[in-house]
Amino acid sequence: MKRSALPSLVAAAILATSASAAPAREAIRAFPPAMIGTWGYEARSCTEESDDGRVEVAARSVTFFASYCSIGRFRSHRDGTVTGHGRCRGEGETTTERGSVRLRLESPTSLVIALDGGDDTRYQRCERPIPVR
Repeated sequence: MKRSALPSLVAAAILATSASAAPAREAIRAFPPAMIGTWGYEARSCTEESDDGRVEVAARSVTFFASYCSIGRFRSHRDGTVTGHGRCRGEGETTTERGSVRLRLESPTSLVIALDGGDDTRYQRCERPIPVR
């Protein structure tokens, strides 16, 4: 009796497909260069130094007017979102706690940011760096 090679070919195809499938998340070492810079909540946030609606994204940190996160672990997701986990200090606080920040670049001039799984906030890229604080 002759055995069919079909089952072994199907199994080989399944193994090859699963081995080449892209992972859902990938570890990276910093925020991508396209996300780094000064971002404003609205146009005047990028031009008026007294406006507190700016955020500065650096390679391993995110600084808002009244809060700051130092990021130690990063994950890049298939949809382009990058999640950073680290130590954050909130408004009026003197100690840091574990926190996370999620960034998604919608275009070269639009970045969506969410802190600790909260709501998304859309920022626009500032043409020039301006101090956040």
